[in-house]
Amino acid sequence: MAGLQKEVWIAGIQENPIPDNSFVFASTDKSEYVENNKLHLAEAGIEPGVHENYFAGSETDLPLATITDIPNEVVLNTYSTDRTRHRDLQEVELQYNKRASVTNRHKTALAKNMGIRAAFAWSPATDDTNNKIAVVGGGKFLDAIIDMQAFYNGLDIYDGLNICLTAEHMAIIKKEDKVLYKEILNTSEMYGFKVYRYNKTALYTSANAKKPFGTVKAVGDKNCSFTWCTNEVFRCFGDTEMYETIRSAASQADEISFAQRALVGNIRATNPKYLGAILS
Repeated sequence: MAGLQKEVWIAGIQENPIPDNSFVFASTDKSEYVENNKLHLAEAGIEPGVHENYFAGSETDLPLATITDIPNEVVLNTYSTDRTRHRDLQEVELQYNKRASVTNRHKTALAKNMGIRAAFAWSPATDDTNNKIAVVGGGKFLDAIIDMQAFYNGLDIYDGLNICLTAEHMAIIKKEDKVLYKEILNTSEMYGFKVYRYNKTALYTSANAKKPFGTVKAVGDKNCSFTWCTNEVFRCFGDTEMYETIRSAASQADEISFAQRALVGNIRATNPKYLGAILS
């Protein structure tokens, strides 16, 4: 690469790929389980039964419970940034501020991409025993959040709860309870949830059905605010690669692009649990 230190540029992309204040950070980091850009997950099988004083007056062997974890191997996706052109990349390399500016633009683009995908993956597709889609209707938005808290508490889940609110829904909260709104801004917490804010959330139809990823918003569609448990979702990162064309004849400039292997999803991939969506 004619002196251009690729490792230095790649390190800039790999360092803290998701900002600490991003809702994506409120997940379990599974990067250590990535091997050859494949993530090896195992969904826990059934729990064994518990018996009280089983051998009191009995010599029968304890029942044998078959506990088989569900293996789940997934290949990390590859996310590639557009090429960017730079005059004399060799000089940029020697100037930290310029190099950081270039890499930050690519890193920000990759992080935003992960945010959109996480928001979609961590929103429920169904309203069932283990997932909840709450529709505000003519009621109060805050009541829907309280009901969502009750949903989790009813499953004996009290810790690691998160909620991601859209700007529209934050505005509704401000109108319904200005004191609570200020408290949210100061503490980033409400009703047992860690609060995050994000707008590119999953779309639901007027019939409250989740739309496919990447769908264009149509009349009647609604962006959800969503809830999740930190230990039920994951993020992971694999290899990062830099591609460069030095002194391109076509542009008479240097061109670079980055490719990052990464994945966000639900630990119970075949049967996601404990996801929530609030629609207004």
